[in-house]
Amino acid sequence: MISNNVVTSDPALHVPGHLSFAQYIIDKLRENCEHEDFVCVINGDTGHKITTKQILQDTVNVATGLQKMGVKRGDVIGVCSENRDEYISAVLAVICSGATVTTLNVLYTKEEMTHVLNISKPKMIFASEVGLKRNIATMKSISSIKKIIQFNGPLVDETVIDFKRVGVKTDPQLFEPVEVQGWADTVLILYSSGTTGLPKGVMLTHLNALYSAASFNHDNRPKDKTLLTIVPWYHAFGLLSTINYVLVKKQMVYLAGFNPLKYLSTIQEYKVTSLAAVPPIVVFLGKAPIVEKYDLSSIAVIWCGAAPLSAETINQAMKRLPNCIGIFQAYGMTETSLVATTDKMEDNVKRKPGSGGYPLAGVKAKVVDIETRKRLGPNENGEICLKGPIIMKGYAGDEAATRAMFDEEGYMKTGDIGYYDKDGCFYIVDRLKELIKYKGSQVAPAAVESVVLQHSGVAECGVVGAPDEVAGELPVAFVVKKPGSNVTAKELLDFTDARLSSSSRLHGGVIFVDEIPKNPSGKILRRALKQKLLQKSKSHL
Repeated sequence: MISNNVVTSDPALHVPGHLSFAQYIIDKLRENCEHEDFVCVINGDTGHKITTKQILQDTVNVATGLQKMGVKRGDVIGVCSENRDEYISAVLAVICSGATVTTLNVLYTKEEMTHVLNISKPKMIFASEVGLKRNIATMKSISSIKKIIQFNGPLVDETVIDFKRVGVKTDPQLFEPVEVQGWADTVLILYSSGTTGLPKGVMLTHLNALYSAASFNHDNRPKDKTLLTIVPWYHAFGLLSTINYVLVKKQMVYLAGFNPLKYLSTIQEYKVTSLAAVPPIVVFLGKAPIVEKYDLSSIAVIWCGAAPLSAETINQAMKRLPNCIGIFQAYGMTETSLVATTDKMEDNVKRKPGSGGYPLAGVKAKVVDIETRKRLGPNENGEICLKGPIIMKGYAGDEAATRAMFDEEGYMKTGDIGYYDKDGCFYIVDRLKELIKYKGSQVAPAAVESVVLQHSGVAECGVVGAPDEVAGELPVAFVVKKPGSNVTAKELLDFTDARLSSSSRLHGGVIFVDEIPKNPSGKILRRALKQKLLQKSKSHL
């Protein structure tokens, strides 16, 4: 529904009255253990299977152990690990002990790791062997961290505690999670992607997490039986989708990273019905020759998030997936507890490939003029602003940044440029900070990339603005060729010139590269591409 240029969907969803995400976790795990020993998680790298009963037992054991170690409501506990078996029960245990989970990217640089640890000030860290080998010196330099617990492998030094020693045997039926104030207490501190600067610590409350779970349960997903995910669990998309999936008693197969052969063979072996994907995965499914060598007939649906996906890319991938009913997109950010708008699977709702879908139940959305902040009508580009129970509590330790995120009507300013159509379906154009300013015109990199990707010889593409004294910025395309392709820069310029407006054309040219730098969620690291431009210009001086 569109009223006064505000788009809404269904009425707000109900959440459990106790407003404790921890109590919800325990209730759902107990409920799922009643009738059978259901295998809910499979490690696709090792084949190891984990039942719901095991996750419940491990969760209450570790939560009890943490409380005996002095962890209490309001403490912050970090998790620094690749996707692995211990990750899920450790996160759930921290939540059930009344503490706040903060998830740390194992690939952070020393500067980034120091930055985020100083934001969240964790009392304790859970980490994998890989995470500790990279980061233990940095962790030990942070005064708030009193204990470090290692998930796997030989202990990296004598001060580290073995994860196997943390749990205390506890009866799951007698265990009670620590009481919290669900509308105010922070359950997660997750970090913004940092594509344009250092990450901020996004505080999500128990209510935020409960509403995310309610939205997940509300979706009609009849063909969604076995999910494959490679999305990192330190990322909002990866963590919240994984927790929600485990709690609705469906099977999830995970991989610690993307290897083309392993990814395709895992789909084939476990007859995966749905994929939690990011745009590079969908591009791979649509373009990589190797895909045709595997049986992907089990795939019924793909859920894609983290960055915009063009209709052309969707169509290419769909041609390779004979039984897939659709590639469904959702739009959201860490600050929206995962998803703010989403494609609908219901037959009575018009699906629009390439869009971000419709607002979640209970969410209000508007688009405003970047300069005047006036609400805009359908099909007018502006900044998307959101309001509702999915919106974060704020940024940890940064009240000024929190205040700056909200407008005078209480809407959160997303920093994303987009529009909604006459049906209230949203389309994301690009990030406000990433728009290229060419002779006074605003050029959206994602829109240019979608055109470049239409060329049969292009595997991947990233577009940024090169500084120019006369024009301001010139759009430049970094391009990865498909194997065996001999496409030239001139061919691509001719191809795109015929399909782009004069202001959006690649006035800065084409640069061929071996790979496009991305963060683990699939977002192009445009600052890294701009750094390449800077290095290239210096080399010509």
